[in-house]
Amino acid sequence: MYHGIHLAFEVMIVYNHIKFWSFKEIDIDMQNRLIYKNVKSNYHRVKKSMPLFVLIFFCAISLILPSEGDCAQATFTWDKNTETYVAGYKIYYGNSSGLYNWSIDVGNVTKYTITGLAEGSTYYFAATAYDTSKKESKHSSEVSFNSCTYTISPTTAKFDPQGGTGTVRISTQKSCNWTATSGVPWITINSGNKGTGSGEVSYSVTTNSKNSSRSASFTIGHSIFTVNQAGHTQISKDASSIKEYMVKVTIKQKNKGSGVVKSYDRKIDCGDVCFSNYKQKSTVTLYATPGSGSTFIGWAPATLGCEGTGPCMVSVDKIKKIQAIFAGDYELKLVTVSKNGGAGRVTSSPWALDCKSGNDGKCDGTYRYNRDVTLTSYASPGSIFVGWRPEKLCPGTGKCTIAMDRKRIIKAVFSKPIKD
Repeated sequence: MYHGIHLAFEVMIVYNHIKFWSFKEIDIDMQNRLIYKNVKSNYHRVKKSMPLFVLIFFCAISLILPSEGDCAQATFTWDKNTETYVAGYKIYYGNSSGLYNWSIDVGNVTKYTITGLAEGSTYYFAATAYDTSKKESKHSSEVSFNSCTYTISPTTAKFDPQGGTGTVRISTQKSCNWTATSGVPWITINSGNKGTGSGEVSYSVTTNSKNSSRSASFTIGHSIFTVNQAGHTQISKDASSIKEYMVKVTIKQKNKGSGVVKSYDRKIDCGDVCFSNYKQKSTVTLYATPGSGSTFIGWAPATLGCEGTGPCMVSVDKIKKIQAIFAGDYELKLVTVSKNGGAGRVTSSPWALDCKSGNDGKCDGTYRYNRDVTLTSYASPGSIFVGWRPEKLCPGTGKCTIAMDRKRIIKAVFSKPIKD
């Protein structure tokens, strides 16, 4: 007799080196008896508690540039049964609940990986056990998972009683579908009520004629977006009493870097210097997009509290001046130096440079700001590698790793051994 199976799984999704964790536990009650084709078994027992299906989904990532792949794989692990007559296990799966297009006899193992799953698709999994006579149990209760992940920015917005418009950016894999619904009459989705892959949702908020404030949350691609709107109070009935302050954005360039800065409310959209007035106590969210051959470094000054390169939320309590810093790609130039007739070559990782003696081959290239580049030397037969120049940057004769935060010229010195 097969008893109930307690099934649990943990899911890890990895996209472009970012990990998202979630955890579920599902109780699966199988039949007290395994019913085979025209046969009932009263003796075959499965362990009463068998953790099953530790699922690990990930998508292939390019070694050179991050990209959205089209594949996923699921790895299953479970506890081995102690009964000697349990000969193995089967995993069934498909894209519809209860309809399994594929099955795999994994044998008498406790771990198995299914590859080639389509990214963004929902899969349903169930398991069976079979004995030495190939008699098979009924399917366990199934589990399902969709490999899509959704993030939105921003996650909240504030509006004054007069209302206004706003925009939310949603990021997901290119084959993942999503919808946006408000659920309240005073928030209208103007565009982007559904889509596939990353996109943008535009919405509007009507005037709040009541004295009390109001708040509502709605769903965008399984993520919650919240709108808070102030009410008309006795103090703020006169619109002229609400102060306004200027928010000014300046583009700062390093090495001819370029880019644009926009606000989610679209009042700011600049590639040079721009500004707009905002009501006191409002919040402005800015985001930066680098131009071709450029990298967005970050926001300044540090007192803004906008760390990193993500969106910057600015609280308007006075005149605010914000700098967005963009850096252009920097050049790396290799020079091979021969002493006493020595020769060799130098390569780079990421692959771009392959500089041979006499500076033949690919000896210069451009790299994104602050990108680490590793140089490796190879001495020709009968020659030795002496070292890098400047020696302070890369001492010794091992690999040389440099940060491309400026233009670099690196020399590699090769020599013939000096005979005694």
